[in-house]
Amino acid sequence: MGMYNNIGGKLGFIVCSDVPNIAYGMAGYSFQVLLRDSFVKNPNFYDARNGNNPENPFFHRRARNLYSYFQSIQSLKPASYKPQLGDLVFYRKTEKGYIAHVALVTYVDNRGYKIMESAPKTLFAREVEMDSPVKRGWILAGFGKVY
Repeated sequence: MGMYNNIGGKLGFIVCSDVPNIAYGMAGYSFQVLLRDSFVKNPNFYDARNGNNPENPFFHRRARNLYSYFQSIQSLKPASYKPQLGDLVFYRKTEKGYIAHVALVTYVDNRGYKIMESAPKTLFAREVEMDSPVKRGWILAGFGKVY
């Protein structure tokens, strides 16, 4: 839903980054506040071109900014990491491309994990198997560990 200059997000649809924003918001965390504070302390971690800064109402709703937040607090885990419940999963479309998709780990067992995501061309957030985004062409970039 964040495709095409975030038209879905601007129309009020849930975009991928809203899944962790809503889940953690219900648990008392505010990624909006965390990212704003991180940007002030560590602006070099963020690509501030084209108005990408905390003054932009979509700043905390961009997967790449959530990824930058985890880099700035040194809590980014590699793609080889075994995620835990509540971790964020980041994806890109090309090996060197920017982070363009994020999901939330909702289930973990010895065989793998499931994620909750709102993906392009879907109307609702949904829980899917861990390899679903990869099967659609996304490249797993790593995990963000909130706590």
